[in-house]
Amino acid sequence: MSREYPDMCVDEHQLFGTLTGLTSGLLLSSLAVNNHKMERYPYRKLIVPFGELRSEKTFNIDHQTVIIQRSSSVSFLHQYFVFILNDRLKILQSIDSSTGWLYLAFLHTMTSHPLPDQYTGMTGMERAFQLLHSAGCWSDQPFDFLSLNILSQIADISPKVDYYPEHLTRMAKIDWNNNGIPYSMQHFGYYLIAKQLIETTQQLGFMYSSSICTKMPEIFENKLYNESLLKILYWNYRDSYNPIARLPTEIEENILCSLHATPYQTAPNYCSHAINHTIVRPIDDLYKKGNVNLKDCSRQHWLPLSQWLNDENNLKTTWIGLLKMIHNLKVTTILNNRDEIERCEKLINFLYYVSGKLKTKPFYFQMLKKALKMPAALMTIVTCPPFIEYSDIEEISVIRKRINLPSDYTSDIRNRIIAEIEHSWQNNCYYEDKSKLTTSSERLQVNKLLTSWGNNRKLRSFLESIQNLLCSAPIEQFCTNILYNPQKFAGESVEEHYQLQVKWTNKLIDKKLLESAFRKFYFPNTGHFNKSKISSQTANKRVTFPNHIFPSVNHKETTLSEIGNYFENQLNKSWKKFLLDEPSRKEDPSIEEIKERLNCLQKESTQSWNALIESITASNEQLFEIGLLSRITPTNLITLLQQNIEKCPLNNDQITLLGGTLVCWTLELQLERALHYAIHDKLADFVKEISNIPHSNWKPFEHVFWLILELEMNITIREIQIDVARHMMQTGMATNQTTIKNLVMQMNMGEGKTSVILPMLAASLALSDSSLVRIVVLKSLFPTNYQSLRCRLGGLLNKRIFPFLCRRDMNFNGKQINHIYNRLKQDLHNCDVILTSPENILSFDLLTIGKCHRNEFDVGHCVLTVQRWLKSFTRDVLDESDEILHPKYQLIYTVGNQQNVDGGAECWNTIQTIPHLVKKHAVSISKHFSEEVCYKSPAQ
Repeated sequence: MSREYPDMCVDEHQLFGTLTGLTSGLLLSSLAVNNHKMERYPYRKLIVPFGELRSEKTFNIDHQTVIIQRSSSVSFLHQYFVFILNDRLKILQSIDSSTGWLYLAFLHTMTSHPLPDQYTGMTGMERAFQLLHSAGCWSDQPFDFLSLNILSQIADISPKVDYYPEHLTRMAKIDWNNNGIPYSMQHFGYYLIAKQLIETTQQLGFMYSSSICTKMPEIFENKLYNESLLKILYWNYRDSYNPIARLPTEIEENILCSLHATPYQTAPNYCSHAINHTIVRPIDDLYKKGNVNLKDCSRQHWLPLSQWLNDENNLKTTWIGLLKMIHNLKVTTILNNRDEIERCEKLINFLYYVSGKLKTKPFYFQMLKKALKMPAALMTIVTCPPFIEYSDIEEISVIRKRINLPSDYTSDIRNRIIAEIEHSWQNNCYYEDKSKLTTSSERLQVNKLLTSWGNNRKLRSFLESIQNLLCSAPIEQFCTNILYNPQKFAGESVEEHYQLQVKWTNKLIDKKLLESAFRKFYFPNTGHFNKSKISSQTANKRVTFPNHIFPSVNHKETTLSEIGNYFENQLNKSWKKFLLDEPSRKEDPSIEEIKERLNCLQKESTQSWNALIESITASNEQLFEIGLLSRITPTNLITLLQQNIEKCPLNNDQITLLGGTLVCWTLELQLERALHYAIHDKLADFVKEISNIPHSNWKPFEHVFWLILELEMNITIREIQIDVARHMMQTGMATNQTTIKNLVMQMNMGEGKTSVILPMLAASLALSDSSLVRIVVLKSLFPTNYQSLRCRLGGLLNKRIFPFLCRRDMNFNGKQINHIYNRLKQDLHNCDVILTSPENILSFDLLTIGKCHRNEFDVGHCVLTVQRWLKSFTRDVLDESDEILHPKYQLIYTVGNQQNVDGGAECWNTIQTIPHLVKKHAVSISKHFSEEVCYKSPAQ
């Protein structure tokens, strides 16, 4: 036992079905009192120290072992976290700490196993992503050093990936972590979501204190991870992950945009619509010089068309081959081969159509089309050159500079050799060296040159003949007005991505369970016990009015008689009215009755939950078991219940059964709290708890958010809290030809204004595209309220809290104002909540005037736009309104020149003179009014 948890002790069973393999941690459970031990209340607690987590695989054990290292070199050595075990939601929850949510997610990642945990019903990886998705982990304020440390360790779980070799993108190399975590649990998205969490806090970092660390951790800056490849691998593996273990939609959309950075361009972008193209001569353009490797494509099939876009089929290589293809088609026309001619014509049209993409001149395809239309076969007129590799095609005669002879040859010998080479060239024969002046290697080199020059001459002769032949007649024109239905290409969105379709069955649900759930979910509650009312009369009725609270003075002889008589009469009337009101309450149930009712509710909720699971998984058991569909857990189904009925995949009976189960759980929680107070002899707390009837003045179906709030916070919303929240939600109600725009409610301290009613209003008033909730709190209470609201709204309700800060010394520029504007619009769309203080609102209201005063009119206009937008969409909820509405929180503008206050220094002198006069005449006043004034002389 300890002072922090006096009602708890160390549990003898430290295994609880999740975080398996964690060697550091202490599980606490409730103490037995008076031979009574509560099983579920208070919640069991898990205390885990902070440190560097190390996982290792142990021989002959299927699960890895996780060790928390807490050496003296580790920062935050004395930090620890407390988590509660919510046995109904089947999850661990952090206690009022956003950093605790991150550390809990990290613990789940390190203890992940391919099989679901027994306690949570999902794998550690899935629960970790569920936590990292929740609004409790996301923040607009920069993270502290502890949170950054945790996020860095989470990011390090993703395997390191890169291309091999690094300068190419053909093969990926994955370095899995050898830390005992199964490879399938080393999610590619850990790095991406951790980085996104940190980058989100940096977008509005200019609004917050500069003392907070805004530097990216080292793991994200040293380029250990190829982020682009990591995104590709995540998307490739995405469908194998459970839907819970996927990245948020906005991150996936960014990944899709990066994967499809270059949109597909249709062919019209490459087509030239000109009719009269510039006439070109192949020997002066395409085959003017250089090397060429002619490809015989005369027998090549024309499909697929994409093959003609490759580099190996460039026009310089294939143009002569296409001429030969046309020649072959002309020769075989006697066999009625008209289909092949039409296909060839389509191929030429296609090449002309994409000539812009190929960066070729369209006139070459006009020449091909002219050759196809000519009546005679081309190759019967001219001879086609061999399809070989040509070098330096501009060399069509003997080039003396290309003949390399040894330097020791005399000029006479050189001339004789070159003369014989030229003679061989003219006679179209090999160089034989009849004079025996060269070596065999030199003769071989010369003959290679002669062969190359000869081939080049044949190629040039062929091109000149074709050129003269095709250009002698009018050139063929292409139809530029091509009729086609262009395909529309768009990047795939996350919503349109293929998803498994679940076949829902119309399995009948037990009517008794359904009727009971229907009554609980759609109607108010009448109470647990049918007890008769008992009178609370006491001896107070026989007590007379307490006159002793008034001084024993004769009012008739004093000047204060009227005031004294007035207050005495008012209090006397109130006292009589108090005695006339006979307080009564229902008889308190016994411990045995509470236990009996609790057992009935637990039995009903268990049966309803099992029936709900069976109705959902009836025809899809294998898909649910292997993890391709979302796990059927309380947290996942509660998320579905918050959706619109049109979008909810559950049918009406399943929604009713789920809602009834949640109501049962909240009723069980109240009875467990009452039983806990009764066992520990806390009579006042017991009476207060048991006298509160849950859901007596509201229907859970109409306010699902409130029901979830009760379940997650382990509270019962009292009637007065419901009445206040409803009243505050009635702005816009017309009464007596006026419209109520503002409402003020007053409650005593400790009635749950901040901890209960504020979250209720924030959850109910935030409506997408119509109402943005802005909670205004005192500056001194801002940090406390921020942590409280973030904890209460950032869990199952998944509403982010945007702390809006603005000071007079903040010099916002236009870009920063646009960042704030976009964040506010995102809040409206996501039904998030703004938290601010009067000082921040006033400073932002003065920002427009300040910017215009400094001639920054563009920035001032941006600020004014945001202010007008806020007035249109925000709905303010003021906590401690009596203080916030004080005149000191109003904008006061000075007009004119500075002047002295009326009266000058006499204002202060008069105030200071009054105490001196009282001191001077106190003795005489006390003697004259001895019964009204009490005076004690100061000690000497």
